[in-house]
Amino acid sequence: MLRIALPERSSILMIGSPGIGLLEFNVGLAQSYLERGDIVVFVTIDVLPGDVVSLLKAFGVPVDELLGKKIFIIDYHSSLLGSYDDRSSITEDYVRKVSDIEGIMFNLTAIANGYGRPIRIFLHSLSTLFLYNQTNVVLKFFQISSSRIRSELGMAIFTVHDGVHEDRTINHLMAMADGVIELKFDENLNRRLRIRHMRGYATSTQWIPFEIKQAQQESKMTLLEFSD
Repeated sequence: MLRIALPERSSILMIGSPGIGLLEFNVGLAQSYLERGDIVVFVTIDVLPGDVVSLLKAFGVPVDELLGKKIFIIDYHSSLLGSYDDRSSITEDYVRKVSDIEGIMFNLTAIANGYGRPIRIFLHSLSTLFLYNQTNVVLKFFQISSSRIRSELGMAIFTVHDGVHEDRTINHLMAMADGVIELKFDENLNRRLRIRHMRGYATSTQWIPFEIKQAQQESKMTLLEFSD
């Protein structure tokens, strides 16, 4: 997994093609932060907490040892479904359930106050927030939370899917972010990334190849086979 050195206090927008592996990429980044002892918080909007835990384990993260100490999950997705995740053994002490976007920042601040700063935040994804909230509401949330995170909490990566929003909306998000990372498939379906810009740093527009490799695979089943 490619390692990226991001500014200690910043708000990063990560834009990715559908299916590129935004969540997996962020779990790989989270793993590197956990290895150096940082606190990591996942805000689940597209997926359930159990899905994040399973993915962390697939990357070799000792989740059972770190939950509630170095790993925390803020669950917004369950409120969108109208039911909570009952497929995992995660206790409520480790998952903070919220039913509105205001509760996200409240819980991020509570975690930082209780366990120390800086914290590394991964919010996946803004695209789902846009489905359930007006555009101006999500843009305001991004602006306010970005400002508070960089000044009070640490670093955050907000993911958003490419090609599903108006250009004006994406441009507005990019203008407010400290940095923008883009992930895409090339013409041969190879993964590529670049840092489009990072405030205060000189960046290259070159697309760099990357792969996502997990420590283990939960299933050896072949997804697609062909036989005569």
